[in-house]
Amino acid sequence: MAPAEFGSSRAFGSILRGQRWTIAHRRRRLTGCRHATRAPPLPSLVSPNLLLQRLLLKGRLRQIQMVVAVARSGSMQQAARDLAVSQPAVTKAVSEIEADLGLTLFERHARGIRLTRAGKNVLPLIERILRATEMFTQAVAAERNSGSSILRVGAVAAGINSFLAERVPGFCQANPDIMLKVDEIDGRHILSLVARDEYDVIVCRPPSVPTDGWSFVPVIEDEHAIIAGPAHPLAGRAVVTIDDLRRCRWLMPPAGVPAERLLQTLFEGNEPPQMVQLPTRSHTLNRATVLELGLVSVAPVSIFGAELKDRLLTRINFPLSSAMPPLGLLCPDQSTGNALDRFVAAMAPRRARAGSVAEP
Repeated sequence: MAPAEFGSSRAFGSILRGQRWTIAHRRRRLTGCRHATRAPPLPSLVSPNLLLQRLLLKGRLRQIQMVVAVARSGSMQQAARDLAVSQPAVTKAVSEIEADLGLTLFERHARGIRLTRAGKNVLPLIERILRATEMFTQAVAAERNSGSSILRVGAVAAGINSFLAERVPGFCQANPDIMLKVDEIDGRHILSLVARDEYDVIVCRPPSVPTDGWSFVPVIEDEHAIIAGPAHPLAGRAVVTIDDLRRCRWLMPPAGVPAERLLQTLFEGNEPPQMVQLPTRSHTLNRATVLELGLVSVAPVSIFGAELKDRLLTRINFPLSSAMPPLGLLCPDQSTGNALDRFVAAMAPRRARAGSVAEP
């Protein structure tokens, strides 16, 4: 090759490399990240066992924690600050997890990053790994420190405020070797909680759909009642009419709950009463609003069981056709251990009158 031709070829190569660098640099500026997180291509059909082996060989809990932190914050920088690590460490962890899974979990946009469709599907499972790890460490610590076993209890608010509030303190006193981990749950999510095996036992009403491998044990009957503070003008009245109730100010129930339909039936064909528009499922906020503003409210007796017992609230003497499904325990058909057996035995296995606890 002639010297002139050789020099032209070198110049052309230099220009081409410069163009490639410029394109790559612009891409990095658009993504806001020096490290690409796109996973390498994998075969269209991947064996679950292959993925398991890759994660066992390469995966680390710290990487999983970083992925969850990025998903929650929507920012690599914020996730790094939350975990007290460098941003490159977070970016590298995300890239490695994506490479191991063969999935792109995040995509970038002008204000940060967001989960891809695959990321949205995978994230709940990744979070379960962290929760399971937390439960594992709690169980190990309890075993080492006191020889205790952990019992995971998920309970709807009505169950917590009724028979759990009455019986759990005595159970803990009689069973110091059992650590109860009680979480308040939303009754609308019971089926998914059972499917994910999040709890050893669930305090709830009978599920609307049968749950394979689990059985419901009723504990207490329940019903709706009209609730007010003890200083309310209708408190203690022997006779209360529908006109009396129409003149009261009511706390608006949340949409979709039985109390909403009950109120609609109660005042059907009549002018509705004045409503304070605070439809909330919060037990504490409901109680505070009823007492502070002098309202009346329709609610299950079980929700305000403790307040009715201590006379912080009272039932208005007006009959309602409002029977509800009982509250009880949703338990695995196959016992998971002695701790669960003792808990079920202590929580009263028979039904009783509304608002009271069954005697074993």
